[in-house]
Amino acid sequence: MARAVAAAIALGLSLAAATVDAAATTGTESCRGPAAIVDFGSDGRIGAKWNAATRTIAFGRPQKDGHYHAFIADADGANERRVAFVAWRDDRHQFPAAWHPAGELLAMLVEQNEHERSSVEAIPGYGAYTDYWIVSRDGSRAWKIYALPDGYDHAITHAAFSPDGSKFVWTERVKAPRFWDLNLFAGGYVFKVADFVPRPEPHLENVRSIQPGNVDQGGEIESIAADNKTIAFYSTFVSKSLFASRIYTMDIESGATRELTTESFAQAPTFTPDGRSIVYMTGAGADIFAFQLQGADWWIMNVDGSDKRRLTFMNVRGHAQSVNRFRLAGSLSFVSDTAFFGDVMTQSLGLVGKIVRVDCR
Repeated sequence: MARAVAAAIALGLSLAAATVDAAATTGTESCRGPAAIVDFGSDGRIGAKWNAATRTIAFGRPQKDGHYHAFIADADGANERRVAFVAWRDDRHQFPAAWHPAGELLAMLVEQNEHERSSVEAIPGYGAYTDYWIVSRDGSRAWKIYALPDGYDHAITHAAFSPDGSKFVWTERVKAPRFWDLNLFAGGYVFKVADFVPRPEPHLENVRSIQPGNVDQGGEIESIAADNKTIAFYSTFVSKSLFASRIYTMDIESGATRELTTESFAQAPTFTPDGRSIVYMTGAGADIFAFQLQGADWWIMNVDGSDKRRLTFMNVRGHAQSVNRFRLAGSLSFVSDTAFFGDVMTQSLGLVGKIVRVDCR
């Protein structure tokens, strides 16, 4: 949802601690701004997912008919090829969700071949009428691992594997958007946690739901820490407003939850590979340009929420990184503790933007 929810945020305004290693509280101190930003193509690529095992990147790109297809390329964009499977229709959306850490299996968001309403509702980030599939890296085999329940109330968005590959987590909409309710402006969501079993065929076991605060909320799970049990997510369960969403971590075994942000709105919390820090997007300190909506930049903080520092300055009037127009930092995928590929939305509605590589200094 962060892409769709980020668009909704731009439209609108534009606790017990989780268990972490004591050393982790020092953070990834070498990662500070301003970070260097370089575009990764300008042909509509979006949704970067880095494969550390093969040093390749998966991403989506809209086709002439508006449907998104998935591609894999080298780190420099060379040797691009489409990720497709015989059971998937060309006139339906397919989008990368997460790489299994072994590097040979890719979780995909795949629009159902037949459903009510139009494909607009299944745009990645909206995610209605969409199932989770696992596809082999060469595209020769694919397995549906989760079939979304029927009806417009239901949708799926962001997903992640645990670093050891044993867990698969995702965000699932269970109530359709309520535009008159800031808490459920993009819908009501729960987080799903399952054991991922790769053999004899990839499948999920022991699926369970997590609902922060046990109340209706908007939010999205983004990543799992190196301990394979601490998740990072944003939620409205306290603020009751999508336009004041906050970031949290939670131990999925004990349920212990820690609130990490209260400034502006914040989303897309992603653990650094070393587990010491979280990179996220927020509207804190973002200028609002004339006749433009609220944007957001990437920030980094320690896993306990301390030492927040800004990495990018795309929404600072007159800054070298700014074009003095709306830019919304989005989801990201780490290459190293100090470098990641990330999405930048250039329009406030839909999935329109680009991928950039960000390197901390």
